[in-house]
Amino acid sequence: MDPRLAMFSLHIHKVLYQRTLEAQDGRQEAIRELIGAVRPDMNSQAAACVAEVVPPLLPALHRKWIGMFVEKLFESANPQQMEILCDGSEENNAALALAYVMFLESERMEKVIADDLEHIEELGGAGMAEVAAALCARLSRVEESVLEARQAKAREYKEKLGSKATH
Repeated sequence: MDPRLAMFSLHIHKVLYQRTLEAQDGRQEAIRELIGAVRPDMNSQAAACVAEVVPPLLPALHRKWIGMFVEKLFESANPQQMEILCDGSEENNAALALAYVMFLESERMEKVIADDLEHIEELGGAGMAEVAAALCARLSRVEESVLEARQAKAREYKEKLGSKATH
């Protein structure tokens, strides 16, 4: 491979992988927000508890998908365009990130991603089924505690009403 192209490839991998890692920082907050939207009955502590145990995607998947993006980019862009995209400016790094997101949203990549996630244990995600089972069990415990709290509150309310009726 031409040394310049190897340098461009390395730059793109670094920029996109770094952005992926930065996105992981807000992952738990995003999961809590999602849980809040789909399960408004769940309190924020329970949502945080669940969000903590949802594992991040494997780095190997990110590297694979970034590699696929780089290959596609090299097929469609000429060296002069690559030089501009890889100049290290924040604007061009953002352009790379946007192009990568668009690549991930392509019909072809949706299939690849779905297939990769179906076979995640083969890709090094051993124990993912156990993590999912533990997450489901934890969610069930959280739901049980919410139900118990509601029932206790209902009993307390009923007792208050009963004591007011006797006065």
